[in-house]
Amino acid sequence: MALLFCWMYWKKESPALIVAVVVFGCAVYLVQDFRSQDNYDYSQPYSGELTFRAGAVIDGDSLRGFAALADETVVYARYRVSSEKEKLQMEKLMDQLVFQVSGVFEAPSPPSHRYSFNMADYLKHNGAASLLAVQSIDGAEANDTWTNRLLGRRDALKHHIREHFPESLVAEAEALLIGERENMDPEDQRVHQTLGISHLFAISGLHVGIASGLLYVILIRLHVRKETAIIILLIVLPLYAVIAGGAPSVWRAASMVSVVLAGKLFGFRLPIASIMLTSMVVFMLWNPYAMYKIGFQLSYGATFGIIYSLKFLGGIQSSVKTGFAITFISQVTLYPLLLFHFYELSLSAFLVNSLFVPLFTLLILPANFLLLLLTAVFQPAADFVFYFYEPLRGGIDRFMRWLAGLPYQLWNPGKPGFVMVFILTASVYLFYCVAERKFRFWQLLILLMPALLFTALPYLDPRLKVTFLDVGQGDSALIELPHRKAIYLIDSGGVLRFDTEAFKEKKRPYEIGRQVVAPYLKGNGISSIDAFIISHPDADHAEGAEEIFRLFPVDELHLTPGSASNALMVELAPDAAEARVVFPGAGSNWTVGETQFAYLSPTDAEYEGNNDSLVLLMKTGDYRVLFTGDLEAGGERELLAPYGSELAGLTVLKVGHHGSKTSSSEEFLAVLKPTLSIFSTGADNRYGHPSPEVVERFNEMRLDTLNTAENGTIRLLYEKGELELETMR
Repeated sequence: MALLFCWMYWKKESPALIVAVVVFGCAVYLVQDFRSQDNYDYSQPYSGELTFRAGAVIDGDSLRGFAALADETVVYARYRVSSEKEKLQMEKLMDQLVFQVSGVFEAPSPPSHRYSFNMADYLKHNGAASLLAVQSIDGAEANDTWTNRLLGRRDALKHHIREHFPESLVAEAEALLIGERENMDPEDQRVHQTLGISHLFAISGLHVGIASGLLYVILIRLHVRKETAIIILLIVLPLYAVIAGGAPSVWRAASMVSVVLAGKLFGFRLPIASIMLTSMVVFMLWNPYAMYKIGFQLSYGATFGIIYSLKFLGGIQSSVKTGFAITFISQVTLYPLLLFHFYELSLSAFLVNSLFVPLFTLLILPANFLLLLLTAVFQPAADFVFYFYEPLRGGIDRFMRWLAGLPYQLWNPGKPGFVMVFILTASVYLFYCVAERKFRFWQLLILLMPALLFTALPYLDPRLKVTFLDVGQGDSALIELPHRKAIYLIDSGGVLRFDTEAFKEKKRPYEIGRQVVAPYLKGNGISSIDAFIISHPDADHAEGAEEIFRLFPVDELHLTPGSASNALMVELAPDAAEARVVFPGAGSNWTVGETQFAYLSPTDAEYEGNNDSLVLLMKTGDYRVLFTGDLEAGGERELLAPYGSELAGLTVLKVGHHGSKTSSSEEFLAVLKPTLSIFSTGADNRYGHPSPEVVERFNEMRLDTLNTAENGTIRLLYEKGELELETMR
């Protein structure tokens, strides 16, 4: 808000408008903050009305989304459907009915770490008071409102697209025409993010502009008077915004276009900056929580940058240069926000958007609108166009995947704190102020210096960091050497999956590697892994590895000897093809700087189970950490004979096998006497880990322990003999 005030003052905006924006911004924040403090009595189970809001989804057997209770309190409701028949009914009717439900309120689960999804913040930022676990649906009645009728049209369009478009084009058509992105393939989304073109698949100003332009041209060709065409557009645009999903970017574009059209109709003209700022203020008054939505921030941020750079853009004669300049301005304006939300930035976006924005503007978007029209009025004509368009679109997809496969496209400095966000944003503001007078290439240093400083911070850090990630019932640990000389990931967690009925299978299964481990790495500015150590091929240690290999370059993969033929490792092999595979055993060791690493187990090349886990000892001076995988009592005994004296007085022990009763023998603990022991377990896990008798053993021996199930992600920072401990909870 402070930088917005400074920029408006620099641009000599009307003082009244400046004051209005600042006052409304502060007022909206206070209103939103006050609402978030509302108290609601959750001591009793809930029984009453529940109305799902737009955006609720069914994935597998799970129905979830924001909903309103009888008193208009907003909650995030979850319901598990019991059959294929009920699922089909709910998919058709959940937006059209008011349900009578019974359920219980729940507290949101805490995040695994500071970079993972935070359900409590998600609820707050959407104005929801709590989670509601719906246990039964006891009845329903029609919810006949004009918005629901429009949403019904949206659902009808969705079903029409699925029935009449080729399967390969359905997901893209849903995204471009009605703002439905649930069916987009995760791999395609990764490609779009790498290239920096995700915004092209979310309905925004580009889509609204093309849709408005096409409709206007059609109306004029049908000999409709210009004034009548504008009135029709003014009616259609809000309806289109609802049907297109009602995202902030859609409403921003629709509202600004509507004001411009109204000005043409009634003979007035407002500065485009005033239209944009007024639209933002009205939007925030209508929905104070919109300020937290990424789409709101990015849409208004990009528009803000372009509008206030019109003087600079006006001096460019070439349309090609103008397109590149607009892309540059959008990316530069938004990059602090993009880093804050996604921790990385596509460097290729500056060039790729210059190619794909015209491609989408002139071909892909118009083609989708045309094909939607043809499938509605004359399917044979649509099939004729599909015959040529589908292979062309497939060729463009293959080209996009090839581009995304090129190295060094992503800049991943990590998530900036609020102070760094302010510094980065201030550098953008200062750059614009200087460049607008007369642009010189040396002025890019104003942007580059803070960015380079932020990138360099981890390499200036002299601390040795060991992090035990909260991956639920599983193992994953990260070692970051001082000055980031090397990054080692030990296990990746994972989910043990069971065969289930077809209707229960999720489109996007929960992925520990993608949703827990990868965000922690990216949030810390880690873009590659020197060694990925899989202690042994159990699902709770290695199932998440597939996503890690897809998201990060890995130099070396360390596997326990004899495990390569394991089914999980065979399945992983194609993704790990570019990594150098090593099968270390007892005696393997290496040194980086002052930190030494040594494998203590296994002693043979035949993999037989938990006791053949890779056991790694890390030491620097008197600081020693032992990673034991799923080592059990038998394997512990085999370690004591050759390494007992070296392990005595250990600093940190990663407890073997999650603290099961078959591990952490009294003999083993009596020799090691670790200063701190870490249990890596999931809350309320089905195995009862850690075993009560093992916990009691640690207590009787007065050995301090921490558990990821209770403490969340645990980070140890070591420097010059001093050890600092951080936990999430």
